[in-house]
Amino acid sequence: MASRDNQKRRTRRALVETAGRLIAAGQRPSVAEVADAAEISRRTAYRYFPNVEQLTVEAALDATRRNMELSIDAGPGDEPVVDRVHRLVDALQRMTLDNEILLRQMIRFTIDRDPIEPGVPPRPSRRLEYVERALAPLNSQLPEDELDRLTYALAVVMGIESTLVLRDICGLGSDEILAVQHWAARALVQSAAPGDARAEV
Repeated sequence: MASRDNQKRRTRRALVETAGRLIAAGQRPSVAEVADAAEISRRTAYRYFPNVEQLTVEAALDATRRNMELSIDAGPGDEPVVDRVHRLVDALQRMTLDNEILLRQMIRFTIDRDPIEPGVPPRPSRRLEYVERALAPLNSQLPEDELDRLTYALAVVMGIESTLVLRDICGLGSDEILAVQHWAARALVQSAAPGDARAEV
């Protein structure tokens, strides 16, 4: 990913983490107050979060970040990437089911929004960061464009949007949803990096 994209992610993360700290301290901060505490311009903060409700929802969800990272990195250092992705699918689905109301609110906040600025989607997601972390061992094995394509494809087959499609459109139950997400993720990894992935996980 380009360094400018990484800077935008850091800006968004700083706002979310600062909001979380202020909320944990018993405050109910406005977007402007979070921007001031994070030492980010208010104008920039409002581009990312036009209302405090969206910022509050993201701050609440941010509490799950450390558990997600620990889940991804729980295996041995030389394990196949497909195993890392398998654990990510499990952890993300648990988080999705535990926080479905908040995630639905986030979709509602952003579904009609224009991009924050050129090249920045309305709802930049930690999901991409999690997928990139799971795929990190492939950084030196795949060309950047192929790694990006795999990252984006995996982001489609897991998380709240995938769950809503599989439940609301396909009529699947929770176990079936998870099985389809595992199958899709495994197939994508095996297609992009067949030498890394085992046939079954």
